[in-house]
Amino acid sequence: MSVIQQPHALDFRTQYGLPLTEQDEEINVDLFAGGGGASTGLEMGLGRPVHIAINHNTAAISMHEANHPGALHLQTDVWAVDPVQTLAGRRIGWFHASPDCTHHSQAAGGQPRKKEIRDLSWVVIKWAGIASPRIISLENVKQIRSWGPLIAKRCKKTGRVITLDLIKCLRTGKTVNRIAAPGERVPRHEQFLVPDPKRKGSTWRRFLQQLESLGYVVEHRVLRACDYGAPTSRERLFLVARRDGQPITWPDPTHAAKPAKGQKLYRTAAECIDWSVPSKSIFGRKKPLATATMRRIAKGIQREVIEKARPFMIPGPAGEAAFMYQANGGFNTVFSKPMTAPMTTVTNTGSQQQLVTANLVHMRGNCDARAMDDPLHTISAGGQHHALATAFLSRQFGASVGQGLDEPAPTITAGGGGKSALVELMLTPDAEQGALRCAAFLMSYYGTDNLSSPGSPLPTITTKDRLALVTVWIGGDPYVIVDICLRMLQPHELYAAQGFPPNYIITHGHDGRRFTKSEQVHMCGNSVSPPPMAAIARANDPWRERMKRAA
Repeated sequence: MSVIQQPHALDFRTQYGLPLTEQDEEINVDLFAGGGGASTGLEMGLGRPVHIAINHNTAAISMHEANHPGALHLQTDVWAVDPVQTLAGRRIGWFHASPDCTHHSQAAGGQPRKKEIRDLSWVVIKWAGIASPRIISLENVKQIRSWGPLIAKRCKKTGRVITLDLIKCLRTGKTVNRIAAPGERVPRHEQFLVPDPKRKGSTWRRFLQQLESLGYVVEHRVLRACDYGAPTSRERLFLVARRDGQPITWPDPTHAAKPAKGQKLYRTAAECIDWSVPSKSIFGRKKPLATATMRRIAKGIQREVIEKARPFMIPGPAGEAAFMYQANGGFNTVFSKPMTAPMTTVTNTGSQQQLVTANLVHMRGNCDARAMDDPLHTISAGGQHHALATAFLSRQFGASVGQGLDEPAPTITAGGGGKSALVELMLTPDAEQGALRCAAFLMSYYGTDNLSSPGSPLPTITTKDRLALVTVWIGGDPYVIVDICLRMLQPHELYAAQGFPPNYIITHGHDGRRFTKSEQVHMCGNSVSPPPMAAIARANDPWRERMKRAA
């Protein structure tokens, strides 16, 4: 699906559609095209199509072709493409590249890096030297600014090289990387390579110098997608290089948490969630959830539901307040954001984006259940009578916890005010059973001492005989947690968070082949968010500048 804006009023052609100037014939090229995020953004911003798309991945290039059928699609290694042969005499107006970021990203942690992956950006210099595009743009993680040489990781005790070979540690029983034997010479391709801290950023600076030596003015900035209308807080570095004598323009943010004049409020995670997709209780599963997962869920419930008590109501008969649980390789901190905030960064693994909902039975007055036809009441997604579902989005990496639902999409939370208090509630047998189970779960994983709201003199968990209840006060009314559910976010929810148009084809390729859910998620996590790309293209549109000068 090509997203083409209406042409500028002065951008007219002859009756035969012939270009009026040489610049009108210039084409647009997307070098690491993937599933088409950057191409979509370019077309939204420029009002012109992408003419050539190159990518090595079969599924990705097929998704691109399904949505951008007018482009020439080349499924090949980017280094194998001959610019002279491919362009066939045509000149490039806008050239974009989104090289693989995984071996620059901090998400890789202490994992080994490959020089071949980190060096993919050098192909941009090849095209710049041969084809001389009018404008070059590049998107990557901000850590690419630390791009430098790699060295072998060494054992702190022995100083010997750590290899890529995996062995079982006799002392702990865990699988670890083998340490080279004394005097052993390990070939470079078998070494555990990590960035050299002494030459941090040296290769990045040389890359910029190469562009400048080819006549380009180069600038780069880190932009957040939510600032330009995407419901995700995804943060990426964008580079723009021009050789046409025109200044580089950076777009002003169009959205904000507290909008200034002319700005809009952040788009939220809530609008990306498909509330019709059912969630599954964390209890009674055939394969129990991991202990670490349960502990994070308990912490998220405490932070976002019990302490903050910020209910989030969606339009219609059902209501949800939820949080997003995001797992990310070994980090144990729970991060939560309300549903009224942008969603956290979408990665290429689906396991990191999960929605948690806490189902609450709503009690009124003297502990009587609220009627189902009460207009102030919400029905839980799990089907519980007299139930409200509260939710928040949580991510498991970084250093902070908590974010309101009025912020971009990473966290969905319950909202409201009021203090926790000691109450006695009459429940149906099913609700009582669920309340006991939830209370036992929270006490087991979080502890009774922590289950009280800040500033409240009374604990949130209350006990009468054998009945333990986890009570949440919302707007002066008591609710009791009777179930907690968790599900993965679906691909169409992730693409919505990334800022793709709602009619973007993600389920199948140009030839009708169906993509697996894993393929869809992988291509979404690897994609460029279209809104910030569109904003950059719109701000630096060389064709629009020409028409302005002509006018």
